[in-house]
Amino acid sequence: MGALLNALVAVLAVTAALTTWSLDRRTALVLGAAGSTVGTFLAWVVAPAAFTGVVPWIAAVLGTAAVVAGWSAVRLYDGVFAPPPEPEDDTQTVATISR
Repeated sequence: MGALLNALVAVLAVTAALTTWSLDRRTALVLGAAGSTVGTFLAWVVAPAAFTGVVPWIAAVLGTAAVVAGWSAVRLYDGVFAPPPEPEDDTQTVATISR
C-alpha cells in the first residue's frame, strides 16, 4: 500500500510541477497526468519488485518528459504535409448588369 501511495504522490507532484510552470495550464495538466501515470505504470509492469523509493518519481518524470516530447513533435510537424491553401476565387467581384 505504501508503494501505491508513493506512486500516487509522484504522479500528483510531477503533474502539479508541470502545470505550475506551464503557459498553457490545461494542456500541461493533461500531459503531466497522462505521462506520469503511464510512466509509473510501465515501471511497475517492468519491475514490480523494484517499485519502491525513488523509482516511481523517476518513472513519473521520464513518462511526462516522453509525452511532452511527443506532443512537441506532433505540434512541430502539424501541417507540414498539408497541401497549400487554394487561392481565393474572385468571382464575387464580377457584377452583372441587366438591361
